[in-house]
This record gives sequence, structure tokens and C-alpha cells, in this order.
Amino acid sequence: MKILQRHVLKSYIVAFCFCIVLLIVLGVIGDILGFLDDIFKNNIPLGSIISFYLYLAPFAFVNMIPFACLLSAVYVFNSLSKNHEITAVIASGLSLWELLRPVLLATLALCLLTFIVNDKYVPQTMQRAGEIRQNELEGIGSQEKEIRKDISLYGRGNQIIFAKSFIPSKKELHNVIIHRQNKDHSISEKVNARIATWEDGKWKGKDVIVFGTDKDGEVASTPQVYKTKDIGIDESPADFMENQGDPRFMSYDQLKKYLKIFGKKANFTTRRLLVDLNYKLAFPFTALITVLVGVPFSVETGRSNALIGMARGILVATMYLPVMAVCLALGKGGVLPPVLSAWLSNIIFAGVGIYYINRKS
Repeated sequence: MKILQRHVLKSYIVAFCFCIVLLIVLGVIGDILGFLDDIFKNNIPLGSIISFYLYLAPFAFVNMIPFACLLSAVYVFNSLSKNHEITAVIASGLSLWELLRPVLLATLALCLLTFIVNDKYVPQTMQRAGEIRQNELEGIGSQEKEIRKDISLYGRGNQIIFAKSFIPSKKELHNVIIHRQNKDHSISEKVNARIATWEDGKWKGKDVIVFGTDKDGEVASTPQVYKTKDIGIDESPADFMENQGDPRFMSYDQLKKYLKIFGKKANFTTRRLLVDLNYKLAFPFTALITVLVGVPFSVETGRSNALIGMARGILVATMYLPVMAVCLALGKGGVLPPVLSAWLSNIIFAGVGIYYINRKS
């Protein structure tokens, strides 16, 4: 590695460390200000606050990495260009690609780190952070601490399970609604239960009502009422404990395993989960894409143009976010295939970045 490349890499790493710490600290301060009144009103211990943000740190880290990489790369290359150093380097026979290579390799390493942290640590730490926030920071009463509310799960046997609340210690589901589906994914039967209790490896419902439905999902027969009845849920209490609802807080393997429950049928829920599954692989490369597209737009010679170049590089790179959101929405809406919708924004902006780096070289 040439001396100049080592200098660029060192500057990039130093700038990245500063940016990632600054972004996380600012995020923590902003979040604390949001419930500052509760801290003093409920006399929340400092230890609980520190524990919450330590568990939240992996999630904040993986989400701040793309912004930190973008700001660091734009700052370093903009600083070089405003003093005409990049012009001199290119005139001496080195291309912008050679100058950018160590930065891209370092960013790629951060992308791999992002995937590992997001897949292995974020699901567990976010669950623990949520428990601390609910139990210790938001002042919820002791009887409510163990209750998990608004449970929804796509269960085995092609059925959708809803429960108003789940009490793990008692292994109870309250206000249960089950929609059983046929092969065409239309509702064939509805089951309501006031309480469902896990007994002898089965969910026993109390005050159960079973509705037969027609092809439109409307009640087609006289409801059958049972004082107690096995309601046919194959999932165990552990399955409801692990259900996190938000794919962002599930690992790649958890999401893939959950997707298998749905089978290979092309339906709305399956399509959305397939998009989320593919985005698990595409998301870590966000940092690399923003660096690729941000650097060439930020390179402007002369001090008078330096600020404009930096602003332009950041602005163009941040356009990645709305484009990515649109692509994901098109995938979940069925307009684009799941794999393409997850990767399309990366492909578009990588292409733009490569084109302009070649031009600047």
C-alpha cells in the first residue's frame, strides 16, 4: 500500500470513529430528552438507564454505520480535493479508484461486521432493551410487567393466531382469535376463546366459539359454543415468547425458519417476509454504496467549492434512503420480485457511483 493510500485510510478510520461515537451520543441524548420527565418522576436508577442504552447500542451501531462511513469518506476526499491534492494525484498517474481502494476495503469490512452484529446480537439485545424500557424506565406496574400485549403469529396448519395478551408465567393467552385458512388462503373457520391455557402439551380454550365461514369469510353456519375445548394451536409458549413481530429484530435464520411455516404459496404475507429476508442480506452493504456514490460527487477543486461539494456528496448519497424505501414497498406490493426489490437500490446507486468515479478518474 502506497504512503498516500495509508494516509487516506488512516484519516478515514479516525473520522469514522469520531462520527460513529458522535452520532450514537447524539441519538442517546435525544432519546433521554424524550422521557426526561419520567426519569425524575419515577426516580429511575442510573444503572437501569445505562443498562438500557448498553443493550440498545448494537442496534444503534448497525444503523449509524452507513451515515458515519458517508460523512467520513466525504470529509476526507473533500479535504483532499479543496487543496487540489486529488488533481495532483490523478495527474501523477494514480486514478481516483486507487486512492479510494483502501477506504472501500475498510468499508467492506464494516459491512461484514454490520451483518454479524445485526444477525447475532441485535435480536437478543433489542428484546432485553425492550424489557428494561417497559419494566424499569416507563414505570409499568408489577402485574403488567410480565404481560406481552397484541400477539400475532402465523401458525402451523395454515392459521393466523391473534391474542390480546400473553402471560408467560401462567402460560395463558387472553382474548384469542384464530383464522384458519384453506389452500386458497381464504378463511374457512374462525375460533374465539376468552382464555387459552397450556396444559399437557396442548392449548385448552375456555368459553370457545367456533364459526364456519363461506368463501367470502362471512359466518355461514350456527356458531358452536364450548365451555372448554382444545383449540388446535400447535405452537408452544416458547414460540409465543420468541415471536417478535418486527422482522428488523429477527435474525436471518429466525426469519427464514418463520417463513417456512407459510410454505411456498405466493401470498401477501409470504411476499413481505421474502422481501425482509432478502433485505437482511442487502442492508449491510448500505455503507459501501453510500461511500461509492458520495465520494465522486463531493470531489470539488478549490476552497470556494469545497463546502458545495461536501453538501452535494451527502445529499446525493442520502437520496439512497427514499429510493430504497420505494423499492421495498414495490416488492411488498407485488410489483417487483422480492430479491430485486431488496437489491435494486444498491444496484442503482452502485452503478451511479462507479460511473462518476470513472469520470473523475
